[in-house]
Amino acid sequence: MFEQQYGRKEEFFLERHALTTAKEILQQPVLWKRLAELLKNQQSEINAFMEELPPLCQLRIILTGAGSSAFIGESLQAMLLRTIGLRTEAVATTDIVSAPESHLADVPTLLVSFSRSGESAESMEALKLATKHIKKLYNLVAVCKKSSTLEKLAKDTSATLVLDMPEGSSDLGFAMTSSVSCMILGTYAVLSALNADDFGIYIRLIADSAEKEFKSMDELAQKIAAFQYDRIVYLGSGGLKGLAHEGAIKSLELTNGKVNASYETPMGFRHGPKAVLNNTTLTVHFISPIQKTQLYDLDLLNEVVLQKRANRQAALVPIGCDTPDMVDYVFYYELMGQKYAELTAYLKGLLFLQLLSLEKSMLSGTPTDNPNPSGEVNRIVQGVIIH
Repeated sequence: MFEQQYGRKEEFFLERHALTTAKEILQQPVLWKRLAELLKNQQSEINAFMEELPPLCQLRIILTGAGSSAFIGESLQAMLLRTIGLRTEAVATTDIVSAPESHLADVPTLLVSFSRSGESAESMEALKLATKHIKKLYNLVAVCKKSSTLEKLAKDTSATLVLDMPEGSSDLGFAMTSSVSCMILGTYAVLSALNADDFGIYIRLIADSAEKEFKSMDELAQKIAAFQYDRIVYLGSGGLKGLAHEGAIKSLELTNGKVNASYETPMGFRHGPKAVLNNTTLTVHFISPIQKTQLYDLDLLNEVVLQKRANRQAALVPIGCDTPDMVDYVFYYELMGQKYAELTAYLKGLLFLQLLSLEKSMLSGTPTDNPNPSGEVNRIVQGVIIH
């Protein structure tokens, strides 16, 4: 399976200190299917917790985490409002901790916490601060490590649902990969009040589709990584803006800063950030499956193509969407209908950015599984002083 999908033996990745990350990217469709079973098994507990809450429309819902965990909230906020009209707020734990009075108010609140390890100082302090500032607080915790400190703390403070994540989703590599995709799928299901059996059908379909597209997606990632770019800009709108943010941090992390990475919306890119374009810039365009948004995404892609010099563009595009002829790299992915279109675009885009970051990391000579051996940047953040 590994050699078939990557076209190279495990030894190739082991020599480049990238085997753990490569395996954790590859395993995601399998973990999604396990998550579908966990959601089904936990359905009664989920229902009981949701029935205990006031109606969601009467709650302030904060989606929180740090780094990649925070970017999940950025995408989820946009998706939930568009699909079911649910208002949520993405507020990073790092913002809550440093300026709690700017982000917390004493109104009934559902705090949705995302964490791979459940051990970061910011996650726990954010929960403590929320408990201090909010009388009616409810917790939904998506944490990939079993029996984490965050899980215990949440259960000790107020009514809490800990969402079961599949074994293996607590990534051992430096980069968050499986943890991101599993946490967004699980919380999307809970906050959208989806029936686990029905949503499980979608999960299995997207998992099969991702497995089918994986090999060709990685082959394209290899080709793109061979372009000697030292600047990369990820561009996404709506629910894909948070995905673009995730792409930037993955590229930055896994090359240990050798590639200067940033993100923007296509509309926002013209307002100054477009100055980043030079001969060694790669722009990655996540083209939205939402019709109106897609038009704006394509406008910017066409503009960058028409004005390009030696810089290059990569576009991730749903099948059936036309792109300009001169785009350097295009991957057309299966959308599987409109019901979960933006979530599908997110998951396919997530796989792609992970693969591109992996391939560029190896080509840059960076030890992917631990890209900062000096310890200045860590898998679980260190050096945080709580005041």
